[in-house]
Amino acid sequence: MQLVQYGKELILCRHKFVEQLNEIVKKTHSQLSGGQEELLLAYEPNVDGSQFEQRLSQNRTMDRKLKTTNTGPHRDDINFLINGIDIRKFGSQGQQRTVALSLKLAEIDLVKQIVKDYPVLLLDDVLSELDRGRQQQLLSGIDQIQTMITCTGLDDFVDHRFPVDKIYKVVKGKVTAEN
Repeated sequence: MQLVQYGKELILCRHKFVEQLNEIVKKTHSQLSGGQEELLLAYEPNVDGSQFEQRLSQNRTMDRKLKTTNTGPHRDDINFLINGIDIRKFGSQGQQRTVALSLKLAEIDLVKQIVKDYPVLLLDDVLSELDRGRQQQLLSGIDQIQTMITCTGLDDFVDHRFPVDKIYKVVKGKVTAEN
């Protein structure tokens, strides 16, 4: 009964969260893609809250055999659609990377709305899978956010005239700071 009670609450909270996040991520992704793509997040619950208890009862014997519960919010997913197409199945690496970045930047905006301050943004080798247009859109979109970026080369940042405050190089296991 507790699983059903808390599971229903979690499903409702996730619906609301995805709706809230969708408003932000849609705008963010449109900017990153230069207005060429529309991103939609679709929450895919494993079970509807009204059917949760019934499905648990129906699957109880199998769940005991498998020693796991196959019904509930722990099996939920989020679908990422670009212009109506599921990018998990049909998206390029660049599109998937752009969606991940859009989601990350939307989360930053959401955190800012809630706590009234920007969190620190950490990006690992972010430019390698993006075309130049998306690189430019990303870098111009994070100029007000404290950001730490790891990369294998500085050329992309120099080419985009992205302001760099500190550079740390790692060569043969030794870290050196540059200005």
